[in-house]
Amino acid sequence: MDQVALVVVRAVESGATTTKGIIGVTGLSRLKVERALGALEKQKLLFRESQGSWALGFPVAPPVRQCGSCTACCKVLEVTDLGKPVNTVCNHILSGGGCDIYDRRPRQCRSFSCGWLQGHLDDDWFPATAGMVAHFGLDTLNVQVDIDAPDRWREEPYFSKLCELSLKGLRVSEGRPYATLVIVGDDRYLLLGRTIVPDPTLFGTAFVPITHDTFHYWKAKSLENLRRLNDRVMEIQRIQQEFGYCAIPEDDEPTPPYRPALLENSKQLRAARD
Repeated sequence: MDQVALVVVRAVESGATTTKGIIGVTGLSRLKVERALGALEKQKLLFRESQGSWALGFPVAPPVRQCGSCTACCKVLEVTDLGKPVNTVCNHILSGGGCDIYDRRPRQCRSFSCGWLQGHLDDDWFPATAGMVAHFGLDTLNVQVDIDAPDRWREEPYFSKLCELSLKGLRVSEGRPYATLVIVGDDRYLLLGRTIVPDPTLFGTAFVPITHDTFHYWKAKSLENLRRLNDRVMEIQRIQQEFGYCAIPEDDEPTPPYRPALLENSKQLRAARD
């Protein structure tokens, strides 16, 4: 999948459910957005709800657990076909759990299965008690936090597990890489190990490791900016391999060639330290 399609998916995940809305938050041309939407719909990764809004439709494996009395997803997630916003209890929840329109529930509900149901998380992550609903998107592990417990994800054992999952997604040796995104009301946080990136952009984040589980990062402002940031990151890594050290620049608008400036900055920083 190309970068434009990924940006469109992230826009839909962040709440842009119309073509106009996607264009507005991404700044992409109508032609690029419509082409991406068409390709994603063909692949059955996006679909149209009955109200005409776009929704995600990733295929999921059969669950290994049962929901039981848990209805957390019926509160924290948006259901566009029912006009239900995030962090609002659905009108169709039955007392004691369950749904009074289960047999005719929207496709968005039918296609959803959380990470706990899938067996990816242990019982600490049972959504009804954890106050969080974790679920995998196309290239993202999304953790939707109940607004009534906004700091739960920062508590233990949750934060350490999120850091572990984040590193697994970043350093994947098999399967597909993924980003770990925590959503709390209108706030979003990208996790890079123990490094928290507030308000990440739809275009992506470039980063280099500082320690085993912390990173220096730059938030991309466009797809072209992301490409240049990643090109500079590769040069930083090459210099580190050659010389064992490279100064990490703060600016987020790199221009090629990257190597001369990186070497000069490294030389000046070492001289200042000596």
